[in-house]
Amino acid sequence: MLKRRKERQTGPLEAAKETSQLYRVLARANQIASTTELDDLLREMLDLIITVCGANTGTMYLLDKDTNELVFQVVRGDTTESTLIGQRISVNKGIVGESVQKKEAVLVEDLASDPRWYGPIGDEKNQLKNAITFPLLLRGEAIGAVQVFNYTHAPLQLMQFLGNRMTSEYEKAILLQKSEEHSQRLQVLISLIAQISSTLDRDQILSLIIDEARGLLNAEASSLFLLDKENNDLVLHLSKDVHKTTLPPLRIPADTGIIGHVVETGEVVSVKDVSEDKRHYKGIDEISGVNTESLLAVPLQIPNVVLGRERGTTEAHIIGGVEAINKIDGFFDENDTELLSTLAKQAATVLHIAQLYTNADELFLNTIKALVAAIDAKDPYTEGHSQRVSDYSVAMAEELGLSPEIRHQIRIGALLHDIGKIGVPDSILSKPDCLTPEEYDEVKKHPVIGANIIKEVRLLQDELPALSQHHEHMDGKGYPYGLRGDEISPIARIVAVADVFDALTSNRPYRDAMDVETALDILRKEAGDHLDTQYVDTFIEVYTQGKIQPQERKLP
Repeated sequence: MLKRRKERQTGPLEAAKETSQLYRVLARANQIASTTELDDLLREMLDLIITVCGANTGTMYLLDKDTNELVFQVVRGDTTESTLIGQRISVNKGIVGESVQKKEAVLVEDLASDPRWYGPIGDEKNQLKNAITFPLLLRGEAIGAVQVFNYTHAPLQLMQFLGNRMTSEYEKAILLQKSEEHSQRLQVLISLIAQISSTLDRDQILSLIIDEARGLLNAEASSLFLLDKENNDLVLHLSKDVHKTTLPPLRIPADTGIIGHVVETGEVVSVKDVSEDKRHYKGIDEISGVNTESLLAVPLQIPNVVLGRERGTTEAHIIGGVEAINKIDGFFDENDTELLSTLAKQAATVLHIAQLYTNADELFLNTIKALVAAIDAKDPYTEGHSQRVSDYSVAMAEELGLSPEIRHQIRIGALLHDIGKIGVPDSILSKPDCLTPEEYDEVKKHPVIGANIIKEVRLLQDELPALSQHHEHMDGKGYPYGLRGDEISPIARIVAVADVFDALTSNRPYRDAMDVETALDILRKEAGDHLDTQYVDTFIEVYTQGKIQPQERKLP
């Protein structure tokens, strides 16, 4: 009677104890689930499962569906933890593979005698005796497994619950992590596009694409090819790896390799294992020293405006392609493809604009040179004068550290500085004798004539001072306006020094060309009154450095 009463008293106490323990386990699981750090979540949840079943060692695997392998993700309570993390086993092998494939728990009471176990048993002190293995299920699909060793009891239902809770929280953490990574990558992409769009320097654009594409996609290397239609070649313009090694430019036939296919078809190609793709060109690997395993390639594609009657219509036009090589962690995915494609589209558009700008600039400059050559041809003594003055002036501007925009204005202004001579009668310009005062007055009109010609050209307003003021003097005794000192534009003061030097070292009807040293002495004497002292010193400095090459003296 007493014995039965004691049993009735003990039963509820044990049940209450188990319930309390279950609550503590669930509370601990909730606490672990609140962490957003993925690694901490997996380690602590595995520790809890080990504790629940009284084990001393445990491992967690995640399934890599691309390779159909189980990857050691977490190892606890084992001295070989550091060597196991990241190792892979086939999902078709062993106890853990069977658990994943069957989607059910597997209990092994004696590992040493189980033929499915092919791992080490351990030494006498750390011997693995038994194991519980159960799959990690997500919406009915196995995404991995947990395996614990040397358990003392097997609450399978609770273990599976904790495993499923781990899986659910793991998915949330992965989605959050991917969302944050995607957001960060988009911010980098936006910043990169802004950098690309802020320049029309082709080399700078190409360098930005290659530098950032590799880092943005976490790739081992990246490369950029441009299509040379005339030779039907793909030209490797830039290629960089994680060590920032840059390959020299090289050419391959346009139909060669995966990149050749991308450029030819406009398709995006992502390959997990290039050894299984016949299109892969191994020659690049031999040259670069990078053993290509996985690859993502996208075309550089731009709209092509068709002129003529069909003005305004467009068609696809591929100018090259970009590759990301060897994803450092896993394989290239849809996000990688989207990012690289977006980058390539933006880069191709800016490259196209840069090329159009370059072509327009070359046409503009060549037109000006042709016009200037025609003006120089009116005076047999000034052939090539405007080009030399332009070259000298730009050399001075570079020495002064002036901006590219100002240097461009100086280049064009110096080329055009004598264009007003188109309004001076040929009889005066080609007169072999000294000019009369009246004839000289006609010549002195050319700065105003030139400025009046050019002032209607909207794009040349900044260059006007070079035309209208290059004969003004620092002391106010020049022409046509009698400006003095800082009233004279810096561009005009720079051009004036170059103009005087070239005039002194050129043959004239009334004298032979002077030697350079004599001309430089005259510049020094004219400094302060006629010419700006600072720019005279700059001219002499660039000449001393060999950056100015005066024309050879010619016998009259």
